[in-house]
Amino acid sequence: MQKEIIVPQGVYPPTADFSQAIRVSGGDLLFVSGIIGYRLDGTMPTGAVEQAEVAFDNLRRVLESAGGSMADIVKVNVYLGEDFRLMRDELREVRARFFTHDFPVSTLVQVAGFANPDYLFEIEAIAALPSKE
Repeated sequence: MQKEIIVPQGVYPPTADFSQAIRVSGGDLLFVSGIIGYRLDGTMPTGAVEQAEVAFDNLRRVLESAGGSMADIVKVNVYLGEDFRLMRDELREVRARFFTHDFPVSTLVQVAGFANPDYLFEIEAIAALPSKE
């Protein structure tokens, strides 16, 4: 599987740690549903930053169970139920622990609500895994 980070000419540079485009060839695609901050015991932190920490770790575990790693992620969508500006630095620190280089393409959306009012953070992903063949 090959990942090529595309650095387009004539377009503004990324405003944070993300890539603007990634070309993938070979390998298998893994589509991961929205992951929230539930702990294994069914409890959930009450703050968005704490939920993000658990959700990113849950995402890591999903990737590992499929034979991949966080480095295989090429696209993430992040949904936040609170004002990002109020926790920007803390959320970027959490993300930086899981994405250290060759950053995935990303979208961050502030939402009016989730399926459960206790949810404050959700992340979904697409990963390009090495082929099993």
